[in-house]
Amino acid sequence: MKKVEIVGVYLAPSIFGGTPVVLLKEDTGRILQIFIGAPEALAIHSAIQGITPPRPMTHDLTAEILERLNARIEKVVIDDLIENTFYARIFIRMDEMEHEIDARPSDSIALALRFDAEVFVEEKVFDEAGYIQDVPEDYVPFEQLTIE
Repeated sequence: MKKVEIVGVYLAPSIFGGTPVVLLKEDTGRILQIFIGAPEALAIHSAIQGITPPRPMTHDLTAEILERLNARIEKVVIDDLIENTFYARIFIRMDEMEHEIDARPSDSIALALRFDAEVFVEEKVFDEAGYIQDVPEDYVPFEQLTIE
């Protein structure tokens, strides 16, 4: 299992014009790209930037509920890739018990950022899909996008 750094959220060119992607980097420099939905991309990006919306979005609401229940997200593990779909688990600690919850990687990352929790990727996932070394030149960082 490899601890990863969240490089950022980008818009990757696609046949649809652009598709959001989150990039995760391990210590050897390999980058794992996970294509995600627009709401999750905004949730991850806003957490990275430290932006708090005036009204809580889903991930902010979930984090608030967990905090009020004295629960914490300890870590997130992206642990499988099956038929081009990534799988993840969120590890939540509450009342000295650890709970393991199946979740999409994008939701897991968005929540991990709100709890300053570490994100890990299983080696087999990196071996199968972690192949880029640098952010592709045609990827546009989310902070460069304007929404009207």
